[in-house]
Amino acid sequence: MPHPQNPLIPVFTQYGLVEMADAARVRQLRSAPNAECVRRHKDGQLMRINLRSHGDDHAMRAHHANPQADVHAAETDTNPRGVWTFKRNCRSAAESPQP
Repeated sequence: MPHPQNPLIPVFTQYGLVEMADAARVRQLRSAPNAECVRRHKDGQLMRINLRSHGDDHAMRAHHANPQADVHAAETDTNPRGVWTFKRNCRSAAESPQP
């Protein structure tokens, strides 16, 4: 952790250490909306800065299955339980003549 002779503050994200920030960079990071300053309870000294994900949804699951899969198990009036069906009509694409 930082000491008086080493004024560099560690900056972390959810993936780990990103940088060791000097005083100018710490001032810049403090104004960021996704920065959380962690201070020591004993004397209030800044110990680290945590950067949270802000405006980024890359870690969220968008699809629970493969959206390009050709078959699925769906019950309909014409499809009994446990029988797989095609999501799209593959036969019409296969029968159409190629130009």
